Amino acid sequence: MVCVEKIVTNKIIAVVPLYIDMKGNSTKITTKESGDVFIYKTIHTVLKLLGKYFMIDLSASRKYYGEVIGASNIIPIPFDSENIFIPVKVRKPLSKNDGSFGYVNLKYIKDIEERKDGVYIVMKGNNEIKSLQRFKTVQKHINDGKIVKRIYDKRSNILVMDNSSSFYSQYHQPATKGDIALLRDELLAIKNKLQ
Repeated sequence: MVCVEKIVTNKIIAVVPLYIDMKGNSTKITTKESGDVFIYKTIHTVLKLLGKYFMIDLSASRKYYGEVIGASNIIPIPFDSENIFIPVKVRKPLSKNDGSFGYVNLKYIKDIEERKDGVYIVMKGNNEIKSLQRFKTVQKHINDGKIVKRIYDKRSNILVMDNSSSFYSQYHQPATKGDIALLRDELLAIKNKLQ
């Protein structure tokens, strides 16, 4: 049985699909505290387990943030403010249902490097993850992750907002695209409830 709590408390850096001899389609979770953990389940199953642990609906999250960033698939996953995972293509699948995308924690990304043999995401702690995507594509996914993080943080702040004077002082600030996207989503949610 997979102890998700132990893995999460060891600070997840990346969740990557791989094939292991005699085990098949598996998942490698790289953690900051305890190194690599191998789980003999598909990446899809592991992501569902992480979603249960963080109590989020992955399909609703994917739909919501996909609309915000204007994408229908390959969406960053915000488990919480400190665990925003960026999708990165890391392998060519052998069969149709095998995942080709791994997920990298935005918090631990140090740099992206384009080398002769491919694009590498350099992580804090000197771990590297090779991507099968172009440099600009990886960069776009990271930028999408930053947008998702900002919106996630703003949504969280709205839920726990207090009546402090600093909140009211922001009324004289111009609205950002993220503010407008949040407002749009809230209005659509109200409209859907009224229908």
